[in-house]
Amino acid sequence: MAGGESIWLYSPSFPLSIVVAILYLVPTLVLAWQIIVKYRSWFFLCVLIGSAVEVVGYAVRAVSTKKQSDIPSYAVSSTLIIIAPVFVAAGNYLLIGRLIRAVLPPTRHRIFFIPARFITKAFVLFDILTFLIQASGSAIASSGNWEGDQAATGTNVLIGGLSLQVATFAWFLSIVTRFWWFTRREVKDGAPVGWARVLQAIWVSSLLILVRSIYRVIEFALGINGYPFTHEWTFYVFEALPMLPAISVFCIVHPAKYLGSRGGLDKPISQEEGLIELDDGERRRRSRRNHRNK
Repeated sequence: MAGGESIWLYSPSFPLSIVVAILYLVPTLVLAWQIIVKYRSWFFLCVLIGSAVEVVGYAVRAVSTKKQSDIPSYAVSSTLIIIAPVFVAAGNYLLIGRLIRAVLPPTRHRIFFIPARFITKAFVLFDILTFLIQASGSAIASSGNWEGDQAATGTNVLIGGLSLQVATFAWFLSIVTRFWWFTRREVKDGAPVGWARVLQAIWVSSLLILVRSIYRVIEFALGINGYPFTHEWTFYVFEALPMLPAISVFCIVHPAKYLGSRGGLDKPISQEEGLIELDDGERRRRSRRNHRNK
C-alpha cells in the first residue's frame, strides 16, 4: 500500500467488492424498472433506495481498498452499508400494513390492539430512529479512525441502534405471525389474488435482515479487535450475502403485481356502491342528452 497506515484490520479484496457492487446493481435496475416504469409503485420506493445505497456502499468500499489510509472513503462505505438495510426493512413494514387492510376484514384490522393504519407508521418511526442512531454511531467511530474514546462512544451508539433494530424486528415478526394466524381463520371477500406470495416474500426478506442485524450486533460487541473485524469473510457471509436475496426476492415477487400500484390501498367498490355509481352516471348522461335536445 502506498503511503500511510491502513485503516483496515485485514487486507480487503478489491475484486470482491466490485463483484458484490455489480451483483447489487442487478436487483437495483430491476426494481427501478418495476417501480418507475412497469407498475409505477411509488409506495415501494424505499426498497429501491436501499438497494441503490448498497451499490454505492460497495463501490466506495472498492475505492477504499485502493486507498487504505483514506478515512473519508472508509467512513462513507461503512456508513452506507450499515444504513442500507434500514430502507429495505421499511419496505417490509409498509407491506404488512397494506396486507392487513387488503386481506383481513375490518374487524381484524387490529393486531395486538394496534390499528393497522398505525402499525406501518410505528415501525417506520422506529426505522428512522435506528437509522439516525446507526448513522451517528458510525460517523462518531469513523471520525476517530475507530480508535480511542470516540471509537468506544461511536461503537456503543451503533450497538444501541443495531440492538433496537433487532428488537424492532422481533416485534415486527410477531405481528406478521399474528397476521398469518388470522388469515388461516378468515380472509375477506375480494382479497388480492396472490397476497400469500407477498407474505412469503416479507418472511424471507425480514428473516434475512434479522440474521444480518444479529451479526452486526455481535461484530461491534466483540470490539474492533474481535474476530469479525479482523476477518473479511465474515462481513461478506453475514452482511453482503443475506441482504442480496432480502432485496432480490421483491424482484421476483413484486408487491405491486399482486396489490396494485398503491399497494392494496385502493378502495374496492362493493356491488351496491357500483349500482349507485351506475345510476348516478346514467342520470348524468340523460341530463346531458336533455340539455342538448333543448
